[in-house]
Amino acid sequence: MNLEQYRIEKQHGREGVPIKQLENPEVIAEVVGRYARVSDIKLESTAASLVMKRYAVMTAAAALEYYGLYEGKKDWLKEAAFHFDHFVLLEGDQMPDMDRDWKTVVFAEHLTPMVHHFSKTCKIPQRILWENIAVRMQAVFRKKAAEYPQEQLEALFIEITDPEAEWTGVDTNPFTKYLQRPESWDVIPVRETCCRLYQIKEGQEQPYCGNCPLR
Repeated sequence: MNLEQYRIEKQHGREGVPIKQLENPEVIAEVVGRYARVSDIKLESTAASLVMKRYAVMTAAAALEYYGLYEGKKDWLKEAAFHFDHFVLLEGDQMPDMDRDWKTVVFAEHLTPMVHHFSKTCKIPQRILWENIAVRMQAVFRKKAAEYPQEQLEALFIEITDPEAEWTGVDTNPFTKYLQRPESWDVIPVRETCCRLYQIKEGQEQPYCGNCPLR
């Protein structure tokens, strides 16, 4: 499986921020602030939402296919670094085998702390950030439905949305609510929350997303 489709690339001499540092409020403020300036976004909360949406592609979505569907064995997250200018993850030179539950590594030990600190630092509800992550995971089921057995897709969906899952690191599994099973995998469900993309330009009318609950 080629991870480049999820914006995970070889270093090729580039350096980035070790992804564990993205759980640091100071680093979060710097990354979100820089993204807001580059993208000309006035509201910090909107920038934070969009950063999380893009970051979820490289982590939650990539891991869902690589570990959950493809059943890959390498731990490409362990030494990964975030490269802001290209908005990609850079693989480490060493990729040991993933010898633990991948869901715990990706969520409880990384994305859950990020969601907590993003919310607190950038004043954005956690539910929006969690649904941003879920939307990227939903896209994996939709885009890869023809590449994997239906039974495997269904089993993984049930596993990820298990209300009693402990690997999220939070009391209530957010994917039980925000990851939806449509009648057909190619259907894009309407969101429960708004990702705030329409606020990307302050003072200017922006179209809502096609699956926005505010439409």
